[in-house]
Amino acid sequence: MSVLILESSTSAAKAMLYGRGVTAIESEPYTPEIDKNGRQDTERVYLSTLRAGRKAARGNDVEAIAVSGVWHSIAVCDASMKPAAPTYTWAFTGAADICRKARTDAGFVSDIYRRTGCVPNVTYSPYALKYLSQNGLDLSDKLLSSQAGYNFFRMTGERLESRNIVSGMGLLNLSSGKYDEAALDYAEIRSDQLCPLADYKTSRPLSKETADYLGLPAGIPVVPPHSDGALNQMGNSACRPGIMTFSVGTSAALRLFSKIPLFSEPAATWCYAGIEDFLSGAATAGACNCVNWFKDVFLKGKMSFEELESDLLNDAATPVYLPFLFGERCPGWEDSRMGGFYDIRPEFTATDMFRAIAEGVLFNIYQCYEILEKLDGPPDKIILSGGILNSEKWTQMAADILGREFAVSRNSQASLLGGASLALYACGALDSPWDFGLETSKFVSPRLRARDRYLEKYARYRYWYEKND
Repeated sequence: MSVLILESSTSAAKAMLYGRGVTAIESEPYTPEIDKNGRQDTERVYLSTLRAGRKAARGNDVEAIAVSGVWHSIAVCDASMKPAAPTYTWAFTGAADICRKARTDAGFVSDIYRRTGCVPNVTYSPYALKYLSQNGLDLSDKLLSSQAGYNFFRMTGERLESRNIVSGMGLLNLSSGKYDEAALDYAEIRSDQLCPLADYKTSRPLSKETADYLGLPAGIPVVPPHSDGALNQMGNSACRPGIMTFSVGTSAALRLFSKIPLFSEPAATWCYAGIEDFLSGAATAGACNCVNWFKDVFLKGKMSFEELESDLLNDAATPVYLPFLFGERCPGWEDSRMGGFYDIRPEFTATDMFRAIAEGVLFNIYQCYEILEKLDGPPDKIILSGGILNSEKWTQMAADILGREFAVSRNSQASLLGGASLALYACGALDSPWDFGLETSKFVSPRLRARDRYLEKYARYRYWYEKND
């Protein structure tokens, strides 16, 4: 028995075939024609995801499919569900001025945060929709979904969305589990323009057209879309109190399971509906995207990652780097905050600048960790996953800066494994999706002397962060 997991992530389409373990993983990075400045070609993202799925399936007997996608996206379609605009992801910053204006109303910020778990920020769909309306797109006759919701429609012919993924769009009322009227009123849209809500216990049959393309039988169950962030939590067996997941990829996030919604004061963190119950956490917009920018844009590819990180764990002086090339999410939610280097000296080299970027990304995350630790107490265990695991040195730096031991995920695609649990449940192979999870086999411990040095650097980071507030 095998199941197929299809994921449209921020920067690539992914697919995993899972049987008695991971059988195949395929990935198709998006080209600039598909993804540029937070705008994605909705149909071409879907087709890329389907191609990855066809490669992964390769004639195997697949009995169910799970759909995964980024937590924060909005696809705009016409009445027949044909794309009428690009999909706007969390990386689109065009609505920054709209969000800045919304955040000047303290009453609105407090109310919408307590209702939806989301602070006004370009990450969330109501503000992208407001931007589109103000720039001439008539939304009154449009149908709206996440990118993953669009994928599900194309695969099954039915519009359906999970509460989990809608919550990360900033559209779900955490108390009622329904679309939030205040968020809809702000965006000037109606609930009937959005997909009906469901959960992982619901599935729909795979259409013949999609089945023929994938080389699979028509009619097998397809689980409605869930977010890569929540599925990462499930794939790491972290859907219980006391376990924090820490993922560092294009962006970065810290997540904690909770039975009730948790809100920080001031509103520095987020809270979303999970697969069940809730997830509280914090996310940063700058992580591997900052690293890639420095290598590919700033240095124009003249140095390899191996060369750049050769001196990564040297604790000598570096510039201070604020990792806000794509604005700020947590803790300040300042969409228009800009990144930059501070305290630069003439003797600093490219490897020093690269080291500053690696440190700056983690200092932003540590800011968030301090807040979450006060909100929910120190986690018993932290599980690390994502692209950061490709660098043992950067992984060690993360442990040093947070001052915590990490359990390292054995598979960098934990979100796909979380999707596998939902697909296995859908076809009856599991009595409960919670019976499935990824064990960790490696641990990384902080170096105490190095941590002392990083805390000195963190103080300088906080100085410049607050100076540029």
